[in-house]
Amino acid sequence: MKRFFALVVLMLAFLSPQAFAGCWAITDTYTGILEGESEKVAYGPFTITSANGCLSANIDASISAVDRGRPPQLSIQQEVGSSWVQVAGNVGNNVLYSGSFGTYRVLIKNPDAAPKVYLGTVKYGR
Repeated sequence: MKRFFALVVLMLAFLSPQAFAGCWAITDTYTGILEGESEKVAYGPFTITSANGCLSANIDASISAVDRGRPPQLSIQQEVGSSWVQVAGNVGNNVLYSGSFGTYRVLIKNPDAAPKVYLGTVKYGR
């Protein structure tokens, strides 16, 4: 039984290039209330480096509305110097990004007048 389990774990490691490289993924959730016509940082900042074997910065962020209606707009920003630059997002409730190592954050925006209750997840290699 132990051999079978070890074989399964080994096979899964070879199926994922990030896992094979030793890159560990962190999955975290964020939740809250976003006032109408406002924006805020929902998650981060967090830094992704090659120190643990990641091949690049890979981020998968999603958001949903807990109450009725559409969820807030979702974007991923990267810190460049002393500024934040949008690298992905603004349309839909799921944003994927793959790019250079660095420091990132997840930003949400509510263009509507009514507040929104939201629940989101973010997964990234660290």
